[in-house]
Amino acid sequence: MQTIPSLLATDVNPRTRGLFVKNLAEFQTELARIQAGFIPAMSVWEHRKQMPMLIFQSMRRVQDLRVRVRELGLSLGQTHLSAGVAGQKLLDELCSAKTSADLLEAGMILIPRLLVVAIEDYLKNNNSVYDLPSVPLLEASRNELAHQIKWAEEAVKMLERETGQEPEVGWIEKIQKLSSELCETLHESCEKAAKPLCVSRRIGSLPLADSVLPLGFHHLEFGPGALPTETEYAQRERYHAMNFLQEVQAADTCASLLFEAPDMPWEFYFDISRQLWDEARHSSFGESKLLELGSSASEVGLSTKAYALRQTLLPADRYAALSTQEADAFPGKHAGLKDAVAHGDRLSAMAWSYDIADETQHVRFGNKWVPVLIEKCGDPRSFEQVKADARNWRQSVLAQMYNPAAAFFGR
Repeated sequence: MQTIPSLLATDVNPRTRGLFVKNLAEFQTELARIQAGFIPAMSVWEHRKQMPMLIFQSMRRVQDLRVRVRELGLSLGQTHLSAGVAGQKLLDELCSAKTSADLLEAGMILIPRLLVVAIEDYLKNNNSVYDLPSVPLLEASRNELAHQIKWAEEAVKMLERETGQEPEVGWIEKIQKLSSELCETLHESCEKAAKPLCVSRRIGSLPLADSVLPLGFHHLEFGPGALPTETEYAQRERYHAMNFLQEVQAADTCASLLFEAPDMPWEFYFDISRQLWDEARHSSFGESKLLELGSSASEVGLSTKAYALRQTLLPADRYAALSTQEADAFPGKHAGLKDAVAHGDRLSAMAWSYDIADETQHVRFGNKWVPVLIEKCGDPRSFEQVKADARNWRQSVLAQMYNPAAAFFGR
């Protein structure tokens, strides 16, 4: 029996069949952005540390899929249009998760399971030599999702053990209903002409105005404080370890930016997801050093002020505040590296070296993307003015809030 010519022409068209790959890449981008938005609410320290890596790994898989989409002749456009992504109602509802348990169960187990099914179905129906270049990319994406599901299943169990928190059954059922046709939706073309979002995103519970202090952690209200002028190296290495630990706040800010930023070129989301993971790693540098010194992250504690204060800023100003802080810190970082090397402190020297390498990239990211954020949001200020405003804000607001005397007198 012969196939109807019109149907055959559609079925064998690489652009038609590649639509699934495009929709999958765009959906996974939005899923990763939502997952990131909830990172500051993660109350279990292991989850707070590990989720940034999972999100960046997802974005690496998306990066490969996007290359394949272009090879198949589909256009991705210069700007990622969040409103034009398949499964929009499902994604918007996911932003309404009220607890970490809800987000983990729905956004890192239930929905990824459906994506695995969709990928496997596509591979079964597309297992010939013709689209062979798509196969390893889709398999890698499927395997990454399976890894994420396994991690999240253990995370849900740990969260219940530590806090008694469980997913809300009624809301999970709502997510299941909304996701019932996801596999089919990923094969369909989005007919509507989505308009670019030019303001900060506000959907459901996101973005989060404040971050959560991890369970069992001491609240370090005013940060590590100032280091005295005259110190022994033992004091300096502990002080710097405490400061490295505080970079979890920078990770939380990057997580919020990843969700909240307006529609941007996709590469922005990739770069900020990398910076998110880097800052989480830097925090772990401090934790490792504290353990070597016979202490712990929970004992030393964390402050949440920097994250909460940066959340009051628009994305361009927030990113500029983070970028200028990193740029201005290089003299101190190089001094710390020399100090660690001079005292034979291998762990601290490694931390400083990789921190400097990472932060150099972060400053480059800021110089590349802050001007684009300014343009996308229609801000009349120049890049130089935004950077100057960020430095002034850091001095007049952020630094003052970390000053116990200023806080006492209401400054």
